Amino acid sequence: MKHPLWFVVGGILAVICLIVAGNLLLSGPSVASFIDREYEKDVAPDDDIAAYKARHVPTVVSARIADKWKPLSQRADSSGIYLRYSRDAVVIKPIPTGSSIHVMEVERAHRTYSSHTGGSWGWTSTYGSDFRGRGPGAGK
Repeated sequence: MKHPLWFVVGGILAVICLIVAGNLLLSGPSVASFIDREYEKDVAPDDDIAAYKARHVPTVVSARIADKWKPLSQRADSSGIYLRYSRDAVVIKPIPTGSSIHVMEVERAHRTYSSHTGGSWGWTSTYGSDFRGRGPGAGK
């Protein structure tokens, strides 16, 4: 008869393996890691943004990124190309030498670029996407 201690040790090891596997799945490959591998780092405007540069124009860069990592939503205007993913947003803007690429959290991108993306990114907030104010007469 096997000693019960082995069952306890086996159970603990199984739980540890599940935790490690879950973390690997959640922190696995992402659009941010793809961009970090493929493009040259640049000086970021602040700590919440990862900045990169590319030698190609924004349409070429965005097509390459979207081909590898399909965005949930995308928008383009004269200021740049905006790609939305589940956790990250990618903003690709033209510069004289090609493109500037900024990767940031979706919420940060919404606060910064909503005038460019409007409702096209399918934003949701704690107030709902059509909420205009916080009380009678507010936000009108």
